[in-house]
Amino acid sequence: MQQNINEKFPRELSAREKNWLFAALPENKLGYKQYRDIIENLLVIGCGRFGEGNFILGEKDDKIDLDASSSPILAVANITFDVGKVYVTIHEELEGQIEVDIKATADENIPDDLSQAKVWTYSDWMPGDKAPFDKSYVREVKLIKKEIILVIAPVHKKVWVYNAKSGINHFVPVTNYYNEMMILLNIKDPEKALNPGRLFTNLDEFTDQQLVQGFLAYNKYWQRIELDYSYFTKEG
Repeated sequence: MQQNINEKFPRELSAREKNWLFAALPENKLGYKQYRDIIENLLVIGCGRFGEGNFILGEKDDKIDLDASSSPILAVANITFDVGKVYVTIHEELEGQIEVDIKATADENIPDDLSQAKVWTYSDWMPGDKAPFDKSYVREVKLIKKEIILVIAPVHKKVWVYNAKSGINHFVPVTNYYNEMMILLNIKDPEKALNPGRLFTNLDEFTDQQLVQGFLAYNKYWQRIELDYSYFTKEG
């Protein structure tokens, strides 16, 4: 996305910037709809640390802390037109601010109207679906029946947790999750313990129980999603 070095902040999001961001935030899912509503009322208050297309959304008088680490990714979208592509990343809200990335090719030729585009996003995924875009295999593992599902997409090398209440698919950092599972399973062979890619290449080696227990260990330490751990005690 072309970025004017003399750009003035704060400024309103343009109509098509909102269209692109909202492509990653389906309004039929409560959690993503809430983010739409938040973004609708925020301004672009400046650039982030990662160059062109990396912006911070916030209130008019907010200050940007460029030393702060990025918050976890909430949503991504790929928007494809005949003349170019747009890649969107939206981070989770942190202290009233939201970091976004909007990268576009052939920016000047891309129309504002998304009806001419092909859009895919992990945000649309629902239980029973294949992986977005390529319809490749995903493994679903129940954490809490009909409420929270752990999803592993081997071809995409992605892990996320679906929350039925909010509709959000929370991305899980693969290395941290895998490391916690290796510790839990007491696997010390470096070829296995230090190779998180095995989660995807050797997925069949892991039982549902191991995948769940690994995630519980990871989440207790990293606090990725809110869980009532007493539920798992009752389940035994």
